[in-house]
Amino acid sequence: MARFIFKLQSVLDLRKQKEDSVKNELAAAMRKLQAEERKLSELENKHDDTVREFNEKTRKTTVHELVEFNEYLSVLNSRIRTQKENVNIAAQYVDKVREELVKAMKDRKILEKLKDRQYEEFLLDQKKLEQKTNDEIVSYNYSDSDTGD
Repeated sequence: MARFIFKLQSVLDLRKQKEDSVKNELAAAMRKLQAEERKLSELENKHDDTVREFNEKTRKTTVHELVEFNEYLSVLNSRIRTQKENVNIAAQYVDKVREELVKAMKDRKILEKLKDRQYEEFLLDQKKLEQKTNDEIVSYNYSDSDTGD
């Protein structure tokens, strides 16, 4: 029996490699997003703790300490805004990579469907060839037995 050869196998292999590469890129992007979200959460917690500490000490503090608290809160607010931007950028990148992954998966599936279709056609052709060979054998045996009597 003949062996099935898919002429676009190398292209299919390349598309599988691309899909795997994009999957790895997506995983890295998601880890980066989680790290940025953790940093944001830590900054927000630090801000909340500072505000709580500020509220507890307001009656016993000097003007100088109040100014320092205010400046520190201002710096924390600025860091929080910057970190929120970092989180948004990381989230947008995750979305972009996710779209690339969907496209890579579609490209691979298209070729796999083509390969499956061609394999089914190959099997059908092989079955027809086998049937034709069997018919010839039967025909030969019948004609051989006809002339032998």
